[in-house]
Amino acid sequence: MSYVVFRHARPGIAHQRVAQLLSAAWGVSVSFGVSPEAQSWVDSGWLEAPGTHEPRFEDAFAWILWRTEYWELTLEKDGHGRPMGRSAMRDVMIPEAELRAIELAEAYGVSLPLKGKPSPTVVVDIDHLFAYRGRGWRSAVGGAVRDVLRGDWRAVAERVNGPDPFYSSAYWAKWASRFPQGTLQFFVLLAVEQGTYDRGVRPDSEAVRAAIKQLGMRFEVGAHLSYGSHDRSGGFRTEIGYVDQILGVPTLRQRFHFLRNAGSLPQLQSLTELGVREDWSDEFADTPGFRSGWANPFPRNENLWSVPVAVMDQNLIHLAPEEVAQTLHRLERAAWSVGSGLRVGTHWRIFGPRPAAERNAKDFSTWREGLERWLNERPS
Repeated sequence: MSYVVFRHARPGIAHQRVAQLLSAAWGVSVSFGVSPEAQSWVDSGWLEAPGTHEPRFEDAFAWILWRTEYWELTLEKDGHGRPMGRSAMRDVMIPEAELRAIELAEAYGVSLPLKGKPSPTVVVDIDHLFAYRGRGWRSAVGGAVRDVLRGDWRAVAERVNGPDPFYSSAYWAKWASRFPQGTLQFFVLLAVEQGTYDRGVRPDSEAVRAAIKQLGMRFEVGAHLSYGSHDRSGGFRTEIGYVDQILGVPTLRQRFHFLRNAGSLPQLQSLTELGVREDWSDEFADTPGFRSGWANPFPRNENLWSVPVAVMDQNLIHLAPEEVAQTLHRLERAAWSVGSGLRVGTHWRIFGPRPAAERNAKDFSTWREGLERWLNERPS
């Protein structure tokens, strides 16, 4: 079977979105129309006027679209406008929209490939490439004076002789050798004009450019669009342009810093117009889970896909290492149930030589231990 048609006389935009989602999930062409081979379905009428109200469960097409794009609009928001997964009155630890799509395929006799157990991806946000370098001379001088006045001679020595406390390239090179079954995806924040929550490095620094270029020679590197980029005209284009220039190739992947405005239609449209093909911002900031109900990447439009990330280090730092590993195992089993690999998010600086150099640094030691424990316990 190479295509499936479902009966509807006047399919609209919502019908087209459902068809797009199912085409991606099933690997066949799905459409709505009145051709002789068109199949019937339980049409509740929700797709004619979609919204945040939950459609009848029997209307599987409407329910999948509602869970993917409308449900999160009903959740409480934090101070950054992000939907709070903890306020969800459902189990977000399973990719329920995708599971429903698979059940629907079985109901209509669409043969899907056997579900395997794909390898995981560790997603590394480079909010702080360096602790000291690459921030401009004012920051360097001011920071050095502050360290001297505080009597922090270790920081003074690191500024002069290294190693930089946040620069974790050596750790990730070893990680790639220790865990060849996994992959790494890096996202780098480069912003000359920084917003309230941006403390990244400057893209015009030679040290920064050399470090990112070296990282890109071995690993995949995308753009980590800054918090402030949303507030500046052309902010996205400027920052993506920096990454393009340094790596010498078009930037096709991006992930929003702080997950700001992630999933909103204006931002998705902006990314599409800039030629971005993958947005890795489909994630809750406050809790583990599958935000849009998918574990595999799913299309937002003809040219842009969302890539779900199921958990971030900050979600689990309150747990003991064995509990961190157990949670990751549970999420990975859920991802495997739909034939997807698990994507796990973390931060570059906490794997550097001395992450405690960060002001008011949180203790991520149990997260680091739990992450490695999970990777060691996984079947090879």
